[in-house]
Amino acid sequence: MTGFLAAVLAATVGAQAPGDGADQRRRLVEQKIRLVDILINSPAARGAAEGHEADARALIEQGHQAVDDARKALADGRFDEAAKLADDALRSVSSAARRMSSGEGALSESAQRKNLQDLGDQVGMYRSSIEELAKDPQKGTGAKALLRRVDGLTAESKQLAEAGRLGEAGKKMAEAYKTAVEELSRLRAGQEVLLSLKFDTPADEYAYEKKRFASNEIMVDMMIAEGRAAGDKRRLVDGFVEEGRRLGTQAEEQAKTGQHAEAVKLMEQASAQLVRALQSMGVPVF
Repeated sequence: MTGFLAAVLAATVGAQAPGDGADQRRRLVEQKIRLVDILINSPAARGAAEGHEADARALIEQGHQAVDDARKALADGRFDEAAKLADDALRSVSSAARRMSSGEGALSESAQRKNLQDLGDQVGMYRSSIEELAKDPQKGTGAKALLRRVDGLTAESKQLAEAGRLGEAGKKMAEAYKTAVEELSRLRAGQEVLLSLKFDTPADEYAYEKKRFASNEIMVDMMIAEGRAAGDKRRLVDGFVEEGRRLGTQAEEQAKTGQHAEAVKLMEQASAQLVRALQSMGVPVF
């Protein structure tokens, strides 16, 4: 969870619902619920659950339950109860955020290594495209410079990982990914982008699309943390992200039943929503 989102939480927790109208009270509760959803569904929160960090996981689960109850109370018009439940949910996920950012309940080593590997795989895909562009007579110089930057960041990430500093390694690899995505998109502005990938099975293709979705989620979190979704733009970004996660959940359900071809299509649609979120924040991602 980013420090930016944790700061938003700190400013929101404990806020009192205005008493001059049901619409205002409803909007405040809905805002809190959206914040909880963003934090609960962030890559860091999911990593805590997958990595079996008991304290952080328990707090996130408490947040899940409280926000579900808040939705029910809101639907029934019980605004005071909904506001209290939303605050409870915010406190839970805020506590989880503090634990993970301070090292308490931090991601397990296996979870951190998996996140690092997934990001590295995505960087590798973009690196291949940069190498192709380096052969272009007009844009080759810029592509070669970008390749050196990406390789430098990747090398730093690997050194940090070898030294056991996995958290720092993940941040460095995320920086490599962000650099590759943004700069390659700028270099290729006006060009048709074709990515030719071959997979042995639909399950392999789904696994790739799932990693791509997760990487885009990390990118969205990074852009929000940089303040690129300020003001009214945040609602637009949140809408794209929520729809992407809804489609991603549907894809996961399809994959669990062995319908990987259908799951791939859904996950591609889910990633497209995150791409729209990134584009709305000024990231020229393709």
